[in-house]
Amino acid sequence: MAKMLDWYIRHFPSDAYSTIGEIQRQTHTTWNAPAADTLSALRSALSLDGKLTEQQRQTYFALLEPHENTD
Repeated sequence: MAKMLDWYIRHFPSDAYSTIGEIQRQTHTTWNAPAADTLSALRSALSLDGKLTEQQRQTYFALLEPHENTD
């Protein structure tokens, strides 16, 4: 799965962004898993089996990190 997600991010980064958001929603709904934990698991899988560099992963996943509502 990590290789497929890696390819998807490299070729269709905006579509992958939406897909990862949906993965986060589904894992939260199904297992009550926090979004940050889901991202951490995906990022770990990509570091083991992906072709993205560490810098590319850091940059891409920084855009995906959940942000606290500061209202």
